[in-house]
Amino acid sequence: MSDQLLLVLRIGLLALVYLTFFRVLRAVWVELRTEHRVVASPPVVVPASAAVVAGTTTPPVGEMDERVGARLVVLAPPGVAGLVFDLQSETTIGRAPGCGVVIDDARVSKLHARVFPSGGRWVVEDLGSTNGTLLNEQVLDFAKNVGPGDRIQVADHVMELV
Repeated sequence: MSDQLLLVLRIGLLALVYLTFFRVLRAVWVELRTEHRVVASPPVVVPASAAVVAGTTTPPVGEMDERVGARLVVLAPPGVAGLVFDLQSETTIGRAPGCGVVIDDARVSKLHARVFPSGGRWVVEDLGSTNGTLLNEQVLDFAKNVGPGDRIQVADHVMELV
């Protein structure tokens, strides 16, 4: 090979190394910036005992009640116990500001899990999170139907579907 071709290849390789290095730095910078700017619409705080609407009948396990809608009530940790999140057509759980349930914890992925209706039932699915999701203290390997009383755990946060 000629010396000119080797010089061009060296410069190209050096440029590729620097480009990779700067992309990694940028990704770290964006990640650190988002951690401090997590903003969510404040959920309504009610005691866990008041989470069930009086005078409504409980639908069969896992089925949606169109009149009331489903909610996630935070049971743990104690500092946020009692928070209630109304489930939308698809509610994501994670650290990202756009999630329906925002959990500011480094062990929670930006998009950790989602709860959505399918065939008249509520379904919970892990979205490939790093630390996993538990459903009734069992690792959630694939999407599963959930119903009233089922508990979803993300890091230390335990939420019950009501």
